[in-house]
Amino acid sequence: MSRTRAERRFLDYVKACRKRKICLEVYLDHQDLYNNLHQYSKNKIHCSCPFCSEKTNNRGRYGSRRVWPITDQKRIEEMEYEVNELD
Repeated sequence: MSRTRAERRFLDYVKACRKRKICLEVYLDHQDLYNNLHQYSKNKIHCSCPFCSEKTNNRGRYGSRRVWPITDQKRIEEMEYEVNELD
């Protein structure tokens, strides 16, 4: 089921407002990055902290830590539990 044009426009507006708020809070000069609200909805805006830029196989930038999806984390814990039970 597809959304109506009005729903899409509203969600684009909400998304653009959220990205504008991130820009105003993160960047030090506290000015708009773009002069038009529509440009926020079409461009990628995020802060560059480790939490926002975290990827599954993040190597090098913030260490060699792997961040697994929750389903994979549960499988890994189950496998470790089974290995420890056999010992």
